[in-house]
Amino acid sequence: MATGGWMLKTGVVWLGLAALTPADETIQPLETIQQQVYAFLAAQHRNRAEPPQIQLGALDPRLRLAKCGAALEAFLPGGAKTVGNTSIGVRCPGPQPWTVYQRANVRVFDQVLVAGRFLDRGTILTAADLRRERRDLSQLSGGYETADESLIGKQLRRALTAGAVISPQMVKIIPAIRQGAVVTIIIRRGGMEISSSGIALSDAGIGERVRVRNEASKRVVEGTVTGNQRVEVGP
Repeated sequence: MATGGWMLKTGVVWLGLAALTPADETIQPLETIQQQVYAFLAAQHRNRAEPPQIQLGALDPRLRLAKCGAALEAFLPGGAKTVGNTSIGVRCPGPQPWTVYQRANVRVFDQVLVAGRFLDRGTILTAADLRRERRDLSQLSGGYETADESLIGKQLRRALTAGAVISPQMVKIIPAIRQGAVVTIIIRRGGMEISSSGIALSDAGIGERVRVRNEASKRVVEGTVTGNQRVEVGP
């Protein structure tokens, strides 16, 4: 059931239809629900340089909820976001429990990495290829990056025009190990280092996990690529 800026979860919200005066202390003030939602959304972005712009939908003034005997709890429903058009749940865990959903629009601005010039497909990114621009994150459904190290050294999957936001899906790690390559397997145990030879079963870049087959034992193990042709298998 939905009305205006709110939705009710069937069976968990108590509604009274009788006329009510503002002084009735048995009813939960609607502004306390909105305050809880506002505080919850602001907290999701508290570490950003620029505070979020939060607009809350109007709760239907006919909504009557039993006064909560405990602190209200705001939560993010499954599939909901903390930017753009969203819905935040507020529940009362008290003796007369209820749950209500508050609609909101959240605009968050941040400096994100974009192409500093036209970049060809296959470009291996350097700091000179990147610049930062202020963007509304709610409009970047494809994702974005804010840290240079997340992009530098990676290869573009497609060409980009100047000013295009570079999302994680637009780049790939350059393989340090190719499928079928002979690699050195390093196993660390109790302060000891044991090395053996193996065959990589897939491509992988530095820091990625890869499965390798030990040439001597034929056993398949998984480790982390720590350098060219080097795979470390930890405990």
